[in-house]
Amino acid sequence: MLKKNLFILVAVIGFGFSANAQIKTIHVTPSTAKIFLNSSEVGNGTYTYKFSKKTDFIMLKFEAEGYLTKEVRLFRDNPNKDVAYTLAEDEAEKNSVGGENSVTVEKWFDITVKQGMTEDDAWKRIMSVVTNNFNDIEIRDKSAGWIKTAWSMQTFTYQFVRTRLEVKIAFGDENELKYRVRISSQIANRDCGRSDQCFVNYNRVLNKFATIIQELQNVVGSNR
Repeated sequence: MLKKNLFILVAVIGFGFSANAQIKTIHVTPSTAKIFLNSSEVGNGTYTYKFSKKTDFIMLKFEAEGYLTKEVRLFRDNPNKDVAYTLAEDEAEKNSVGGENSVTVEKWFDITVKQGMTEDDAWKRIMSVVTNNFNDIEIRDKSAGWIKTAWSMQTFTYQFVRTRLEVKIAFGDENELKYRVRISSQIANRDCGRSDQCFVNYNRVLNKFATIIQELQNVVGSNR
């Protein structure tokens, strides 16, 4: 009789543990993080899910402004009833500007040279600004009025951001001397690596390059 009662007790405890194990409470830091289950938003910061017997795992995604998006697979047989996740800070975003606070990437900007400034003098001033901001120049062709820097790489904990500048001479009305300037910015996940196929265009500019077009305008540009 004692053995029978013990067996029943163990079975009940086992069933209770199994039943409780089906219910998982997800906690995300920061608490403002949006929680997505199978692409549908289901909560902020905390969410409780009850597994069915037919569901082995669920796909979760967490998003929060200023943090890197995280995607995880949560299994039903996870022994923890409470599961915690912490999002990593988006260092690239923290150290860059975008939107109204930044120049637009991949867009050409025209700088009209001050009246009386020679092409030779303008070139020297432009080169000074470029070399002060970029260590390596890929193209430096004075006769063609063309400057193109190599990619400048910035390494963060989870990301790579690379930036490049291009300057081309142009002529406006009545042989008015102009230069066209474009800044390019790309980002990659460090897990992917530094190869070209890992990078995608990034619509933000690192803080240290955010004012370079304005610098060029200041040294050679007309106030008109």
